[in-house]
Amino acid sequence: MKILTNCIVLLSLLFINTATFAEEEAAAVDTAAGESGVENATILRVEVTGLEDAEGSIFISAYDSGDTWLGKDTVLTREVVIAEALEEGVVCIELSLPPGEYALSIFYDKNDNGKLDTNFIGIPKEPVALSNNARPKFGPPKYKDAVFTLGSEAATQNISIETI
Repeated sequence: MKILTNCIVLLSLLFINTATFAEEEAAAVDTAAGESGVENATILRVEVTGLEDAEGSIFISAYDSGDTWLGKDTVLTREVVIAEALEEGVVCIELSLPPGEYALSIFYDKNDNGKLDTNFIGIPKEPVALSNNARPKFGPPKYKDAVFTLGSEAATQNISIETI
């Protein structure tokens, strides 16, 4: 049963669109409306645990719609160098976004090639995590499980990622 459960979880991650994290997306970092001068932007602090001994970068993408969830159309995609963002064992990132509903997708680029590596059937070979620490059970990760509301006050998302 445990093997079946692990296979289901791995297969659910199959549906994460690796194009979101491709090199061309990395070139479009910091493109959120809030980071391009919107007056009513709110600070979202993202604290990622599980990377204290990791090297290289993580990629974080923000989505504001279930229709674009895990696709190329992000509100923001940012590459974060772990060593530069590490504060007492936690990788801390501040994003500036307009108030609204968002879901985050993160992956740890273990081999520093600028993309999420997958196996021959598309299952991620690098660690991934979602806002709200959402963990898919059957099928792909769901937007409704990862979505949160960002108001006018600064907020924090604590996300745990397991390095494999």
